[in-house]
Amino acid sequence: GRRGTLGGGAMADLDDHGVHPFAPTVRSRYGFTQEEESHLRYMVVGSATLSVCGSVIIMASSLKFWHLARRFFAIRLIFFLALTDFMASVFNTLGAFVDVHTILITETSTLCYAQALGLLYFNLASILWTSCFAFTLHRDVVPTARKGGLHQYELYFHAICWPIPAVLALTCLRLRLLGDSGSWCAIRSSHAREYLLVFYLPLVLAFCFNCATYVQVWAVSVERRVVRATSLYLLAFAAVWAPSLVKAVKVYFVDRHTGFALAALEALCMPLQGALNAAVYGWSLPSIRDFLRSIALGTDESSDLSDGDAGRASDYMSSSSLHDDMLAHAGYGPDPFVQYVASPYGEPVYAPPAPGAAQSPGKVCGPPQGPQPGQ
Repeated sequence: GRRGTLGGGAMADLDDHGVHPFAPTVRSRYGFTQEEESHLRYMVVGSATLSVCGSVIIMASSLKFWHLARRFFAIRLIFFLALTDFMASVFNTLGAFVDVHTILITETSTLCYAQALGLLYFNLASILWTSCFAFTLHRDVVPTARKGGLHQYELYFHAICWPIPAVLALTCLRLRLLGDSGSWCAIRSSHAREYLLVFYLPLVLAFCFNCATYVQVWAVSVERRVVRATSLYLLAFAAVWAPSLVKAVKVYFVDRHTGFALAALEALCMPLQGALNAAVYGWSLPSIRDFLRSIALGTDESSDLSDGDAGRASDYMSSSSLHDDMLAHAGYGPDPFVQYVASPYGEPVYAPPAPGAAQSPGKVCGPPQGPQPGQ
């Protein structure tokens, strides 16, 4: 009765302030009142704010060491992951400015469309970058993996992670699939099947790929730190997306009215993507750990790197915690993971010692980059 009337002749019945007299009792397709949906959006903004902070720290540390990022592929990988998380968090915060009255009645608004398009694009891009990270780790750790130039792989990564989400997001906009999705604007609940195909199918495929990749890494790794780090990658991925996936499946196969508890859990977890990725991916890089340590202690231990001089960067690499990592495992580090974290395009900084020879931190592949320890 009333709900059908409100959904049909929506704008004709609005008062002078643009709000329907029965707006507090109007429910969205998910069964939420205006007050409940507003609460969900504020939860999203709170979690997204944490992600903005985490992403900014990762990007700031990467930019501070950009002369290292130009040489070391892992820093750039995590920078682009943080960039997509940051932009997704910015679009998440737009939910606080969306007019809930209007979207409950008409399910459309310009700001809602903008948030839906931005979230769909940058969330998909972030998911793809996590798989690129997993692929790179697998390439460097698993002995049987096909070795190719990381420079070539990097071009492939950009060709995958930016255009594909754009095509999917713009297709959804063209087909008018975007609108109110409960805690934020995305693909409407009336298009639950399309939502599963366009967003959640790539999400599940990426998670399965990451799992399969890391299982192979665990099989060949001799260090617990590799297992622990990659387990945290998967745990962060699951913690962010599991509630959202459960809700999407329930909406399509069971009932659109998912319940406020599940929607609240999704609203708290999904926007934390940037914060959790910053914690588990960013902390794996010594340069980022040193940057955070300098912030916490109020020191500037990395000031020697500010001039971008390659030789002084090499000195820093040798004197930091990365140097100890690199020497502890057959001249490469305590685990193979450090090989690509600390090497440009697959060439290890420290060559493995010859059989029977003592390890020497001064043995460096390629031309010397400044004075080396032990020389």
